[in-house]
Amino acid sequence: MCGRWQTNAICLGCQHAWRVELPRCQRCALPWPDAARADACPACEARQPEFDRAITALDYLPPWSGLISRFKFQRASSLQHTFVQLMADAIRQRPHRVDLILPVPLSASRLAERGYNQAWLLAKGLGTALKLPATDGALLRTRSTPRLMTLDSEARLQAIRGAFQLSPSWAQRVRGRHIALVDDVLTTGATLDEVCRLLRRHGAAGLSAWVLARTPAPEPQQNPPGQAADSMTA
Repeated sequence: MCGRWQTNAICLGCQHAWRVELPRCQRCALPWPDAARADACPACEARQPEFDRAITALDYLPPWSGLISRFKFQRASSLQHTFVQLMADAIRQRPHRVDLILPVPLSASRLAERGYNQAWLLAKGLGTALKLPATDGALLRTRSTPRLMTLDSEARLQAIRGAFQLSPSWAQRVRGRHIALVDDVLTTGATLDEVCRLLRRHGAAGLSAWVLARTPAPEPQQNPPGQAADSMTA
């Protein structure tokens, strides 16, 4: 990011300069100033995620969003090591039981298009860093979906429903296990929720979402200049 020569893809100076540490909701990882007093933010109280906790290393904002896009779409695999380190540091700050790490899978067509699953690169690296088993063979994506980043929250829910299944050899092996699901970005949580519902049906005992970046909550809409807010009786 600084443009200087260095041994790492992202130098330590840039990591410290651009990584903002914020109090976060323990359940969904959105920035939340009251995180020290309660486990879940108002958004989670209104609609609880299917996972038990979410841990993120970054906010999905520049310059990180651009780097993640390069990692995801432009084969910038040199970023993997730094991204795994950032995620592992965040995970170590919230110790909890994990028996198995699983990446969110890509469909066969999307995998052929990209050449790799960025979630598996992160999951495999985290398995090594945290000394935990990780596999990319348990979860299957049974059909392609539109690019979810182009859809609103309701459309995401409809698009992702029923898009995953467990490999037959894993159908009984997740029972009673505490599983960490790894993905690059958490936005609405529709994808992770759908995978968690599948794993719960097969008896998973605990589910964590480990993501590289969290999309911030949308800013509240402001009234146009000169237009008053709706009254309570409107």
